Amino acid sequence: MIGTALIVVAGLKAEDPKPAAPPQKLVKRLLALHTSDAAEYAIYRDSGHTEKLELRRESIYNWTNVLRGGGQSGDVFVWLYRGRPEAVGSIFSYPGEKASGQRTILHELHTLSPQILQPVRGGANRWQPKAGIVLKPISDAPSSAESPRLRLVQMRELARGFSAQSIDYDHKTWELRMLPQPLYRYDSTDPMVIDGALFAYVTSAGTDPEVILLLDARQTDGGPKWHYAICRFSDHDLHVKLKGTEIW
Repeated sequence: MIGTALIVVAGLKAEDPKPAAPPQKLVKRLLALHTSDAAEYAIYRDSGHTEKLELRRESIYNWTNVLRGGGQSGDVFVWLYRGRPEAVGSIFSYPGEKASGQRTILHELHTLSPQILQPVRGGANRWQPKAGIVLKPISDAPSSAESPRLRLVQMRELARGFSAQSIDYDHKTWELRMLPQPLYRYDSTDPMVIDGALFAYVTSAGTDPEVILLLDARQTDGGPKWHYAICRFSDHDLHVKLKGTEIW
């Protein structure tokens, strides 16, 4: 398992019919399967394993992509520290060989922590982040608002200033669309973190997130400032712009 995505999302042609959603009964069964896999990770913020992240066992987002692997279905989970997500993962699966009756399961994981995370999991496949995430200030953003409601308005406006593109293996460019609702809004008990949320950008081919944007309102020496970080969840080439200028 690595910190970037393991899947490729093919694009729908304009004349293609809209993919059908999987049966609700199957979605519930897969949620239990994906949650069980997410729970296999014990993730720590320190090498001494004294600061453990808490898995939020409820999926923050369910997605499907019927164009890949005979029908992919996935769930996004977060691991929290003092209320702030410090890791995000998409656990997804698709049908294996018909004769086996089993599914192939994949894990996509990305750090959201400024610390170098120390995940622990049994088995041959391990996730071993090499660095913490770098939060960058949004230079022209307003100071964070006083009320949670107004801060959410600010975050949505800030997120709309970002745009993302995916370039597939055939060198075709796909514009990614931002989901209007945050994947996850958090309330941290860290006095340096005022507010924050995760936003997802998806292709027209499905609803699985290709790019996740983290927005943090943090206390600084110059007062409260908005910061951002970009998380890759695709093996296509990705480009992200802020107000028309490529930043990532």
